[in-house]
Amino acid sequence: MMSSILRFVFDASLVPIAVLVIVGRWGQQDWLFEMTNFFRPHIAVAALLFVLLAVTTTSVPRIAVSVLIFGAALVPLISTGLPKAVAAAEGNLRVMTANVLRTNTDFDRFRQVVAGADPDIVVMNEAVPAWRPTATSLPGLGYVTQPDPNSSVVVVSRYPMRSAPVQLVPAAAPDGRTGGARAVRVEIDRPGAIRPLVLYAIHAPTTRLARGWSTRNAYLNQIAGRILREPVGTDVIMAGDWNTSYWSPTLASILRKSGLVTTEPGPWPQPTRFFREFGLPPALGTPIDRIAVSKDIGLAGIKVSKPFGSDHLAVIAELAIP
Repeated sequence: MMSSILRFVFDASLVPIAVLVIVGRWGQQDWLFEMTNFFRPHIAVAALLFVLLAVTTTSVPRIAVSVLIFGAALVPLISTGLPKAVAAAEGNLRVMTANVLRTNTDFDRFRQVVAGADPDIVVMNEAVPAWRPTATSLPGLGYVTQPDPNSSVVVVSRYPMRSAPVQLVPAAAPDGRTGGARAVRVEIDRPGAIRPLVLYAIHAPTTRLARGWSTRNAYLNQIAGRILREPVGTDVIMAGDWNTSYWSPTLASILRKSGLVTTEPGPWPQPTRFFREFGLPPALGTPIDRIAVSKDIGLAGIKVSKPFGSDHLAVIAELAIP
């Protein structure tokens, strides 16, 4: 009797598990399919439990099917085609990106994270007016820019900057329903630099709603096209909250279009957005905050910060600028 029940549970679960494992590859075409890409590790765990369920049924065909599904769930976590920054022995520019969370008031803990990382540039997302005193008092970072007062994207730098908001078509413009914020293009004046260095500080719209998913896609595509039009010889950094999973086909498309490479270390990066609102630890989150760079920029190191009161963790990259 128990064996019959287990086989029924297996058979009833087969299609939902298989769908969750497979549909993410069509995330560019469908909002719900894309949502599964935020949970690739979680789906792999579910597929492993499915294998254990198959074993309890003692049915060889069921076990074989479950193993195949688990193998398909593992593929994105052990292999990826994303272009990656080349390794460098030593860096000369440390860049940090952090979504500080607009309701977060733990300003001192964020200052401590910044002081410990000692970055040259910090991209702050959701830096609402309450965060302005913190942005202007970060240790060693004397330059602050927020060219669009309606945007919550703030860039803080050790070096002088020139900035302007990135112009977007209406379909790519964030609003109150889609979240995100207008991107900022920043020219960094590094001492002794022989090539221009441009930073695109972004906060892509959220994909919680289908409208946000389509706006996010347009937003990232617009910025990728703008990067592609930068003069030859310009070093480019794109940093912020991408609201796009590492395993999303949208990310792969944006990197191809822009010519950038990711600084994430492998096919299963450390989570940067976690479900703090549900009391879950960072380990159960997903990687959506990142730093991407031109192919000529090397990577000497990458790490994720400790929590600082936000539902995101900061990403710190040690870059080697030519």
